[in-house]
Amino acid sequence: QLSMAQPSPERVPSPEEQEWAGPEALCPGWLEDEAPDGEVPGDSGDPDCATHAYERLQSALCQEGLPLTLDCSTEPRTGFGPLDMTICILGSPTAFLPVLLEGGTRCPGAMVLCLSPSWASRVPSETSPGAWSLLLSRGVSFKVGGHSTLETFVPPRRANYVTGTFTPGDPEGSWVGELARDLDCPTGGSAPLTHRLEDTLVTRWVLAARANLPVPPTLAFVLGARGDLPTDPVAPGVRMVRLEDPQGQQSLVEEE
Repeated sequence: QLSMAQPSPERVPSPEEQEWAGPEALCPGWLEDEAPDGEVPGDSGDPDCATHAYERLQSALCQEGLPLTLDCSTEPRTGFGPLDMTICILGSPTAFLPVLLEGGTRCPGAMVLCLSPSWASRVPSETSPGAWSLLLSRGVSFKVGGHSTLETFVPPRRANYVTGTFTPGDPEGSWVGELARDLDCPTGGSAPLTHRLEDTLVTRWVLAARANLPVPPTLAFVLGARGDLPTDPVAPGVRMVRLEDPQGQQSLVEEE
């Protein structure tokens, strides 16, 4: 168990500083309207669950024995230009925590976690016609020793690289995929790519037919049309059987 009194090269924040400022720091103005009876105040004023994601981050940091995030959002950071490195992680604070911690060690301040679509905006790119630039008005930046800071950026900070949780069905997947769509900077994935990679049949067919890599023997029954596959896909080790209607085709399934 780590002692809270162990020495640190940086100033130890006071208990008041250690406590994050709550939902007001994440979504200013959420306390202006009273929540109806039976509803959690954070639900009405924080529709994109930034508060919940922030609490998950604090829980993950605590479990790793790392200091809680310091809230400096009331003092905007300035002076960021197009040449400053900004590596943006969209979505889940736990899935990319090892990346954020390592990035904070190697490039202090360059790793920025965006927990909410309200923390970022898309503007037409000045360098790539038809593409978009992602600007961060708020984020959690990571530094050496696992230290993290909730910050606001004035003017908004331009992302040079973007990745995040693109998993289909994930509550964060929709807004993450939308923010990362058609950007003018490199991205670590996309919602359509993640959807295709998670399809076992498509993945095995691509590996076997296009890359000539061995795959486990695969028998796939497909119901209806699959526009993402050829009519008769030919791939070593992969056999696909189309079923127009699952009713009355038990004999075909047994035969295959």
